[in-house]
Amino acid sequence: MKLWRPIPVFLVLWLAISISCAKAPHLKPGYEPPEEAVANYFQAMQWQDYDEARLYVASEAIAGFDEFVKQNSKNLKIIEFKIQDTQITDDGYKARVKLKRSYIILPSVTQIQDEIEQTWKLIDGKWLLSGPPY
Repeated sequence: MKLWRPIPVFLVLWLAISISCAKAPHLKPGYEPPEEAVANYFQAMQWQDYDEARLYVASEAIAGFDEFVKQNSKNLKIIEFKIQDTQITDDGYKARVKLKRSYIILPSVTQIQDEIEQTWKLIDGKWLLSGPPY
């Protein structure tokens, strides 16, 4: 007769952690928080490097982004941006980012400030802007 042996506690813990890591993207190696992607996107927009900024836009929003750039590339000057708040959904694959930005629309020299909320999605390990406002 074989005696039943309890499964070592560390094995159970390892299994639980492995399962949660598979579901929680922020626990995977190399994970970058959405704030980094947002900052990189807006820095590219500040420098009017629209090709670089486009790398942070989800495929379903590319057409809208391209139209935005076509209409605004010559007259929009982003001066500053500041991330106010980031809320990540429970599953870890969507983030709502609130930020303040200031910009000028040429030929005016009046600085405009507004607050916007963007939705970012984690797609293939990278945070991407899922639509307007750009």
